[in-house]
Amino acid sequence: MLLVALVWPGWGAFAGEDEGRDFPKTLIFDEPGIDDEISLPTVQVAGQETDVDLELDKRLTNSVSVQINVGYTALGRAGGWQNSSATLKFLGFVDRANEQLVSVSLVHEFGGTGAPRIGAAEAGSSALALNFGQGFASVVASPWLKPFAVTGVAGFSVPDSPRRGAVQQALLSASLQYSFDVPGAGGGIPVLIRPLIPIMEATYAAPVQGQSAAHGILAPGLIYAGEGYQVAAEALLPLTRASGTHLGVIAQLNISLAIFGTRALTRPVF
Repeated sequence: MLLVALVWPGWGAFAGEDEGRDFPKTLIFDEPGIDDEISLPTVQVAGQETDVDLELDKRLTNSVSVQINVGYTALGRAGGWQNSSATLKFLGFVDRANEQLVSVSLVHEFGGTGAPRIGAAEAGSSALALNFGQGFASVVASPWLKPFAVTGVAGFSVPDSPRRGAVQQALLSASLQYSFDVPGAGGGIPVLIRPLIPIMEATYAAPVQGQSAAHGILAPGLIYAGEGYQVAAEALLPLTRASGTHLGVIAQLNISLAIFGTRALTRPVF
């Protein structure tokens, strides 16, 4: 059933339902659900580098979404656009009662669309990834453990052409999060605390073929999930030498298109 669901989007529910856990927007890798939203901006600062990114997510059907990413990098006195990318995500399996979510993503980076002076690659790449989310509310008895959840991505990236510097990579990412607003959580939590989601994210990219070093980032932070929007900030801690020697920070404002009050922005295209 799961394999059929991943191939045929008509199976299963979709992430826009109101019931059950809503996995928040993660900052350094893609969350498993689909929605109609915009992240404007996502700002990342580490050493002399500042990245400003824009992401638009739009549902094509109740089970398929498209995501567009563009960004600008300021590197010392230099600056330029990053390579743009597009993601097609298939929502394959949703079990709201057990807080389970599985999706498959196809990601393409358009090589040559960015500025070489800030390190944008001439060769593009394509990646296939499996995204998942699992809440703890249905698997533990303690009301203080129910707010925990994990999300993650496992994928593989392949360059579009064997140009110099092109690398095949295995991609692994995960988050551990704690949502105070989950039904059945411990009582007595103040109203001002309930929208907060402490989170720990980690991502790791290991070369399979090609001349490259492994990159890894650990990102502890905090998310404020408001009504129709989300504000988040995380520290960026490099895990490998190739990831840099500077501590960094990333912050994001994510807005649901529903807050604009126009049905055309939130209904599926097809």
